[in-house]
Amino acid sequence: MPTPGPAAAKPKSDDPFADPFQTSADGKLALRKWVDDSGTFRVQGRLILILEGKVRLLKETGRTTTVPLQRLSDADRRYVEEIISRYGDDLSQQGTLAAAN
Repeated sequence: MPTPGPAAAKPKSDDPFADPFQTSADGKLALRKWVDDSGTFRVQGRLILILEGKVRLLKETGRTTTVPLQRLSDADRRYVEEIISRYGDDLSQQGTLAAAN
């Protein structure tokens, strides 16, 4: 009787210890849950652009939404600040982010 093999590894996105600022092999930032400053509006999306005082998110639906930074939760504003400190505010070069990691 064959012995069972090792359990399949969970995808990195399910790893509670995964770096949330890590980019994928193609340089894209991780999909994450974004919350507004009131805590009532939530959207699953990927940060694709940082504008002056705003961020643009690509939602799971394939549509984008632009949100003023002051409308983001404190945690999401800190996430954007960390992204800027790691990669700068020009995410148009996302394909090169993977090489920086």
